[in-house]
Amino acid sequence: MLFDILIALLITAVAVVLGITVHPLLFLIVILAVIFLFGRHAGRGRTVV
Repeated sequence: MLFDILIALLITAVAVVLGITVHPLLFLIVILAVIFLFGRHAGRGRTVV
């Protein structure tokens, strides 16, 4: 879970840097980061071991 949070934060940091010059891309990358984080977390919750 910590690794997933770090990846989401990294993606968000890149989005903020790009958002300074490419504003519409900022929202797209932030949304992708959130989907990635919750998708990975939910995917693990559904796995039956």
